Amino acid sequence: MLRPLVLLMLAVLCGCTTPQFMNESPAPQQGSDSQSLSDQPEFWKNSPSVIWDKVKRSPTNKLKSALNQTSDQTATGWIKLALISKQYSISSQMLSQQLMQWRKEYPNHPGNALFPDDSTLTALQNTPTPKKIVLLLPLNGSLSAQGQAVRDGFLNAYYESAQKSQQNVSFIDTNRNLNVSAYYQQALAQGADTIVGPLTKEQVAALVKQGNFTAPTIALNYTDIGFGSLPTNFYEFGLSTQDEAGQMADKAWQMGRSRALVIAPQNEWGQRVTKPLISRFESLGGHITDSYYYTPSSNLSEGIAALLHIDTKEDQKKMHDENNKQTLEQQRRQDFDVIFIVAQPQVARQIVPMLKFYYVTKIPMIASSSVYTGTPDPQKDSDLDGVYFCDIPWVLKSHHSSDQQVNRLYAVGIDSYTVSNNIPRLNQLPNFPIYGTTGALTLTSKHQIYRRLPWVQMHAGYPQ
Repeated sequence: MLRPLVLLMLAVLCGCTTPQFMNESPAPQQGSDSQSLSDQPEFWKNSPSVIWDKVKRSPTNKLKSALNQTSDQTATGWIKLALISKQYSISSQMLSQQLMQWRKEYPNHPGNALFPDDSTLTALQNTPTPKKIVLLLPLNGSLSAQGQAVRDGFLNAYYESAQKSQQNVSFIDTNRNLNVSAYYQQALAQGADTIVGPLTKEQVAALVKQGNFTAPTIALNYTDIGFGSLPTNFYEFGLSTQDEAGQMADKAWQMGRSRALVIAPQNEWGQRVTKPLISRFESLGGHITDSYYYTPSSNLSEGIAALLHIDTKEDQKKMHDENNKQTLEQQRRQDFDVIFIVAQPQVARQIVPMLKFYYVTKIPMIASSSVYTGTPDPQKDSDLDGVYFCDIPWVLKSHHSSDQQVNRLYAVGIDSYTVSNNIPRLNQLPNFPIYGTTGALTLTSKHQIYRRLPWVQMHAGYPQ
């Protein structure tokens, strides 16, 4: 089984970006990424939200190093609190116990404002875990590979958990030609006190209309709920493109970039990513200078040249006559300082070299996880060198499958088990994420699980 590796990953995964406080702009950068927390005495004078946003993103090894180097008691308290949040991330009971012990050691520390009183923590510590979990998944038919990947990840987590002797897990195959409500009622009839699934967006949308959920239900996809919230006891968790889109905008803004070009496919998926990306970027104060939406029949070279305001014939003539790329670079459009790229790997490997060919050499390129297959292929991915992208920790830290979709859905299965055992904690301790295999997980006011993702940059064909 792979679960021991998962536990090791959960202990160390923490270098993620995008704000925990969902309605705030990205926190300002406090010193360089390479600067130790112990070298930033002024940093500890910030507000609790700014301090927590920084320390909870810091890798465990950097926190431990800072702990050994600082003598400031307030800083020591913050660092210990962050280490607790990471070490006990997947156990509500242990986390609650450790937070109460921390409070005894630091009763007047500003970090106490981040979590509730001890009576609430005690109640959370004593909250029982589910006894009967039923999963609604397509285990046969056209979506069987996806459903089985989620199932296998869930079972891996279950078999390695301390609760397995007290829990019963069963599955209902949603591939049969039944109404999704019938599957749900079947799960309740089996005695489910927690239900995980369904998997497809269509079935989730149909189920949410039911409105009355007597057992906590964790759907594995997202509906477009707009304003308001999901019904009581109903939650949504999965690989949301909207999470990534917002974090792409935040990444650009944190880098000090405010004028963007967008390159994306002209299809439904492209719209699902670019719409929240543009909305978030503009809400931060950014501006979309221009965009290029391509189709399978598009001539990417011509399209990108046009986007950059390059006359290819004139450019070739000047290159022949002057042979000075620095001069030619100044002749392309200059009204942007970042490029957002939404593309699958094969297309992204064409787009990025073309941008570089047309003199985009010093402008950051920021992409979603879609540009990376999830399996190392440095010979091909060297074409993506320099590109920043976010992805789930499971993919970035380990490589278990040649099928990127199944690989990521296996991680969804692992985390769906953890989430199913920690719903009360997600409600009561919003400032303490579950550091899972799909990201740092928190619960939004709409009852949707939000994933804060790590960022990497492609170097020599490898994400680093």
